Amino acid sequence: MMGDVSDRRRVQIAGAAFGVLVAVGLVMPGAYIVESAGPALDVSGEFNGVNLLSIKGTETYDSDTSFYMTTVSAAGTSDFGVTGAQALFSILSTEQQLIPVRAMYSKSESAADVDERNAAQMSSSQDSGTVAGLEAAGYTVPMTLTVTGAAEDTSAADVFKAGDVVRSITVGSTTTDVTTFSDLSGVLGTIDPGTTVTIGVDRDGTEESLPVTTIAYEPDSTGWTHAGSQLGIYLETSDIEFPVDVTYGIENIGGPSAGSMFALAIYDKLTDGSLGGDNKIAGTGTMSFSGEIGAIGGIQHKMRGAASQGAEYFLAPAVNCGEVVGHEPSGMQVFAVRTLDESISTVKAIAAGDTSQLTTCEMVMEDSGTSSAS
Repeated sequence: MMGDVSDRRRVQIAGAAFGVLVAVGLVMPGAYIVESAGPALDVSGEFNGVNLLSIKGTETYDSDTSFYMTTVSAAGTSDFGVTGAQALFSILSTEQQLIPVRAMYSKSESAADVDERNAAQMSSSQDSGTVAGLEAAGYTVPMTLTVTGAAEDTSAADVFKAGDVVRSITVGSTTTDVTTFSDLSGVLGTIDPGTTVTIGVDRDGTEESLPVTTIAYEPDSTGWTHAGSQLGIYLETSDIEFPVDVTYGIENIGGPSAGSMFALAIYDKLTDGSLGGDNKIAGTGTMSFSGEIGAIGGIQHKMRGAASQGAEYFLAPAVNCGEVVGHEPSGMQVFAVRTLDESISTVKAIAAGDTSQLTTCEMVMEDSGTSSAS
């Protein structure tokens, strides 16, 4: 009899201990963060009574088109993951994603470091989106291009030095002064890899002429290859001279992925008429100074956030199409874009009510011969 009592007592103690451990696990921070759809904001409108985009110093135009930047909300930080209860709930949810903290952040990054990085990326995306949008609308945006390094195993590595300031590019007998990023990228976009060009630089106050052989771009994840060629150097931009005053009223949102929508909204404000008609158009994508759209993260969450605001059209970076196909919200058309010019053409087609000739993510994946992510 005493043995039976002792056994029951041990089982009760073990059960109680297990319950305590479960309870602690549910409330203690873990090693995961949870991502879900963040707010989608109309860049061309207001939020809490503040214009998200303002342009002064030139004529602007009213538009009926709404351009939504999209975001991802993250619970947990690089310092502390979510609680066990939050992690468990996310596993059961179809609209949340559980991600290991270390898959997102390194051990050396604190939450403060991440916030600072995200803020810097947002500022950079605003600069590049502004430059691209202004230049698409016909403005010139002068800047200084300084070499910070060169790719190994290229001719550029043997001739450029960090600190060289790019002043010109000569192809054959034609010399183009480089005062904007698009001056340089525009020329390179028209010549084949293996072409010898001469780059004029300012090196410590002395003008130098540097011969370099251009190289090809590597195909992206969809198999698409950028037209033209590149120098194989890394450039830093500075002393950007904006011809008009562009300001943003966006707070507490970081990261680089709104650049493409900033550029579209700026172009729309600076050109007569409503670029996209009276439609709600959402999207995402980094934006380069030359108007190229790059990959981002969390696109499935961003599409859901856009759908919650009634957006029926979404512009996705072509390189993200593998994550798009099969996850499009009901009633939403998703089009693939690689440049700001493609985005503008796509939006114009949406306004005209004829999207039959536009490139969808399904078409991109079919052309690439790869399967989409599950």
